[in-house]
Amino acid sequence: MLGDYTMEKKLFKFSEDLTNVIFYCGMDVHKHEITSCIYAQDRSKIDFIKINVFQADQNGLKQFYGFVSKYRPVLFAMEATGIYHHVIVQYLDQKRIDSRWNYEIIVSNPADAAGLPGTKKHDKIDAIKLAKYAASGLLKNGKQIIFAMEDLKSLFRMAVKLEKERTMLKNRIRKTLDRAGIRPRGLSLNNEWTKYLIYEFIQQSKPLGSFIQYFLQNPTVLLKHRNTVLKNIDKFEGFYELSLTSVQRALIRQHLVDLDFKTSRKTILALEVDKLLLDCPGLRQQAFQLSTIPGISAFSAVWILAEIGSISYFHSWRKFRSYCGCCPNIVSSAGKVYSAHTNRHSNKFLRTLFYNAAIVVCNFVKSNSDLKTYATRILTRKGERSKKLAYCIIAGKIAKIVYATLCDHTYFAPKSPYPSITFESGFNILELKDIRRARNLLRRVGNLKHLGLLGEDALILAEGLDQAIGKKCGG
Repeated sequence: MLGDYTMEKKLFKFSEDLTNVIFYCGMDVHKHEITSCIYAQDRSKIDFIKINVFQADQNGLKQFYGFVSKYRPVLFAMEATGIYHHVIVQYLDQKRIDSRWNYEIIVSNPADAAGLPGTKKHDKIDAIKLAKYAASGLLKNGKQIIFAMEDLKSLFRMAVKLEKERTMLKNRIRKTLDRAGIRPRGLSLNNEWTKYLIYEFIQQSKPLGSFIQYFLQNPTVLLKHRNTVLKNIDKFEGFYELSLTSVQRALIRQHLVDLDFKTSRKTILALEVDKLLLDCPGLRQQAFQLSTIPGISAFSAVWILAEIGSISYFHSWRKFRSYCGCCPNIVSSAGKVYSAHTNRHSNKFLRTLFYNAAIVVCNFVKSNSDLKTYATRILTRKGERSKKLAYCIIAGKIAKIVYATLCDHTYFAPKSPYPSITFESGFNILELKDIRRARNLLRRVGNLKHLGLLGEDALILAEGLDQAIGKKCGG
């Protein structure tokens, strides 16, 4: 004791911030739990590993953050697990704003973090493996998670599911009418007047002819669609004596009620899409730019953007087209191609959108453009037997145009702004392709037996075409 001052004995504890050890966190994410691993390697080359398991709810996430904040890892690594990792990424993004240290979040492709064949596999080993891969710099970030795009994508996929269910219900109504023998040609349940007419018909137990007579005598029946029904009433002339049983009427009534309910749900989803687009002017601008491409509507443009997310994830148009499923998956060995079908390990929704866009360009687009000319040329070359192959080729071309449009932030130009490249021989690329195709065909004809002088003339013509394009005859 010195004067009035008393010295107290306190235990001094070193902070972990004073060390030079860098910690990494690997996580194996499941639906209900998270396996977390803290990994580091000091100067003695001895691994530090600490593993803990937490629940994937809010309390579990708080416990997880309290566990990792003691070590302050500079990187969190996890595999993309459907939608289960979205909550973890969103939680870490929010905590990063208030955290006392900077860290990076990597959501890797499961193929990049796959272990060696024959090694053990369970949650703890996967977490350790991810932490070690992250410490070694072997992991790269996968597709960026844009939560607004994820919501938009979910809305469109739900709309597709509802449309399939609506189609199923309409087929069931048509099948029930077929069982009763009522099969008018050109009757489409996509028309509102058809559904109202059928609904009024099943309210009565009379034959179809008696119902038509009742409709003609009462001007108040189907007042909203009366003119349209009168124009199409001739379709029912051959079925006036037929009627529905009580069971068939009950089935059709239930299907019509379900059809109206699913139609209302689809309308609500469309309103939600409009609300989301109002808050995203940049997304609306990109959607308008894509909608200028022939075959892509405004609806398809927004859906394509929702499925893509950020175009910066794709470093080339080849990778983008592969992701869209618009390029062949070639399997070859010893120089022989065994399979060249469309790649099925891709986004099936984008594949369908681009394939339908190709059908629209080939069959319904009337305006002239370089894309329309290209589609017509491919269809003519492939013929009727290979029409589906032609559609796949054109879909790949549209996907390439979409990639260029999104990268350049521009609109679709019906005519190419760049002049056609002409070579020293005086021909452009398309003319050279036609000349080479004719040359190869003449060579095959010339090598056929029993043609005599005609075969020799074909070979002479092939040699002349070679000279015309500035190549040797043996090229």
